[in-house]
Amino acid sequence: MTEQATTYHIRAATADDAETIKQMVRSEPLNPNAINWRYFLVLEVDEADGRHIASIGMVQPEGSILEIDSVTTRPEYRGRGYAAALVRALMARAPRPLYLLAETELIGFYERLGFQVMTPDDAPREMREQAEWVNRMFGDSVTYHIMGVMG
Repeated sequence: MTEQATTYHIRAATADDAETIKQMVRSEPLNPNAINWRYFLVLEVDEADGRHIASIGMVQPEGSILEIDSVTTRPEYRGRGYAAALVRALMARAPRPLYLLAETELIGFYERLGFQVMTPDDAPREMREQAEWVNRMFGDSVTYHIMGVMG
């Protein structure tokens, strides 16, 4: 059976999306405190029974810098390019420099979108502190690396 192309739309999250965002963030090894729906974009897919949120992500202030955070795609929608489309939309709306924390297995994904791994010495203090905190929290299951895009 061939999968048909699915139409998707990226939009700013609304208060109606808050519970879905919270559930999606908390179902992954993501910062469980990063759930303020006001910062999020959602990627919705059009299906026979209506629109469904497939991916979420946000750009939020982290001290004096901006960070892409809490990017995730529901398992049943993975492998279709939705996360990349969402990250590109987040990048298009945010000034540079822009930072994020990436799991080891996602470094290549973010490098293809223009991000580079940063050494702790080259990273802003806010990102170093956050990486230390997140790696203490999830260190048994996943390691996060600081990445940035400057231009």
